[in-house]
Amino acid sequence: MRLVLLRHGETDWNALDRYQGRTDVPLNALGERQAAAAAAGPVGELLRSAEDLVAVSSPLIRARRTAEIVLEDAVGAVELAVDSRLVELGGGEWEGLDFTEIGARWPHEHHAWRTVPDLDGGPVGGEVLRAGGERVLAAAAAHVPEDWSTPRPARVPDARTLLIVAHGAVIRAAAGLALALEGADFAHLARVSNARAVILDGTFAGEGPGAWSLLGYDV
Repeated sequence: MRLVLLRHGETDWNALDRYQGRTDVPLNALGERQAAAAAAGPVGELLRSAEDLVAVSSPLIRARRTAEIVLEDAVGAVELAVDSRLVELGGGEWEGLDFTEIGARWPHEHHAWRTVPDLDGGPVGGEVLRAGGERVLAAAAAHVPEDWSTPRPARVPDARTLLIVAHGAVIRAAAGLALALEGADFAHLARVSNARAVILDGTFAGEGPGAWSLLGYDV
């Protein structure tokens, strides 16, 4: 199966470089255009070529609206499920602050967050990346239809597609965990841009993240 982890489009808080966390900030006009561009680009192509398509969004409005635009523009009417496990990392003491202030008040933690991201790090008083990535992968696995577990012959392309529309930090963490990246290898993963996606191919297995290969990053 293909797993498409799509970040929401831009909000005014993104433009101001303010930590949003779980604050429910809507898309701005650019964010809506970015979502439409995602539908017209590689993400939309994957959705249109899907043999079967399941779409799930974070309940936060910026993610839900991105999902609605992408689905409507790319494939028309598709049922959209909402899962609270797909929300962004809780921001703790950073929630609502811009990163200039965060950098001034917590210089070490800010450096670790922006320059040397660590799966076991996160906003002061908030959630760590590893926990956020784990819950996103658990949510995604829970929405895979039972009949998708049937393996396909190697010669048959698997176009079953699970679209997850969520948030930058948890998508980055989920991608790192799915690809078994730790330490410096995880730190080399770039931040995912607004309305861009990480695309994986593979399967979930048991309680772990499953086995995945990377098809595209920040596309």
